Amino acid sequence: MGIFGRSRNQVFRPSPYDNKRRTRRLPRWFILLTMGIVFGAGGVLILQASYGPKRLTIQESQKLTDDLAALTLEKQQLQSSLSEAERTLNTEREQAKQQIAKLESDLQKLNARLKPLNDEVSLFTNVLASNIKFDPIGIAAATFQQVKGQDTLKYHILLLQENDKKPTYAGRIEVTFEGRYPNGRAGAVTALVLPFNLDYYEHMVGQVDMPKGFTASRATLRVYRADGQKALTYRTYSVQ
Repeated sequence: MGIFGRSRNQVFRPSPYDNKRRTRRLPRWFILLTMGIVFGAGGVLILQASYGPKRLTIQESQKLTDDLAALTLEKQQLQSSLSEAERTLNTEREQAKQQIAKLESDLQKLNARLKPLNDEVSLFTNVLASNIKFDPIGIAAATFQQVKGQDTLKYHILLLQENDKKPTYAGRIEVTFEGRYPNGRAGAVTALVLPFNLDYYEHMVGQVDMPKGFTASRATLRVYRADGQKALTYRTYSVQ
């Protein structure tokens, strides 16, 4: 209270003598920033919940972890099996190489042993060819054997071309056997017909059944073309 009985308001504020406390408020920019952060975070949460990937439960997460562990273990087992298979393959490949090398060595040895045999065969066929008439092929040799009392007759026939440069010859052989039946009657039967494809020489070996009780004494060989009816050459041999 003043001297004259009334109070006077202070002219300047704030004043160090002002006993009233000033109310402080938050800045507007801070409020706006806080609200933006809140609304933004809420929007992100809403978007994640609505359109984002589904969050796994604890059980699903554990199952996923277990599946991953199982796949990892299976991968390791497959890798181990693959490594073992590669080792086995390499071992077998090495063994195969060794076997091939051994076979090649054996083949060379066989070729070395066969060469003199081939030379002997070539010499033998040349000797045979010098005494054979070729029309166009020749009958180099033949043997016939029939055990007494048996109806089976064994044969061995050797056909030959003039040289190994001739083309393959397709033909057939017909063999007529002359002999006697058990009652003494003489007869002849064509019991053997053999088709052939002759390169240089060919052995024809086998057996043929005679008529019951028929004993052959002579065999006549006739050579025909594969589809021919006229004999090109013939030879006669005794049956042993």
